[in-house]
Amino acid sequence: MIAVPLNLELHAVKLRLGTVIDRCRLASTTNFMISAGIRKNSPDGSLHPDGLTKKFVAARKASGLEFEENPPTFHEIRSLASRLYSVEKGEEFAQRLLGHKSAVMTKKYLDPRGKEYVLV
Repeated sequence: MIAVPLNLELHAVKLRLGTVIDRCRLASTTNFMISAGIRKNSPDGSLHPDGLTKKFVAARKASGLEFEENPPTFHEIRSLASRLYSVEKGEEFAQRLLGHKSAVMTKKYLDPRGKEYVLV
């Protein structure tokens, strides 16, 4: 288990955790921060992980952005956030935030897998 302060800020995207949570609560009509609302197959408003992935894909398509063969997945958000936090607060902070017990697992998340840009 980890406790994350609501004033945690990621400067690269100019977002504070507390602000993001407040926005989620404004959009949700349930006790969940991210919810599809009360429905027959979800009487409490909870989302199945597969449903979250499907909605992410729909939002990605609706963005109008063009991607090559492999568009980013929902899981890539976590990977990107870990890399950004690593730059701003260090690898040890990123490891704690991700909840990894080993630095080896964190290194996998921090690896851009050859997709980084080269400044010319």
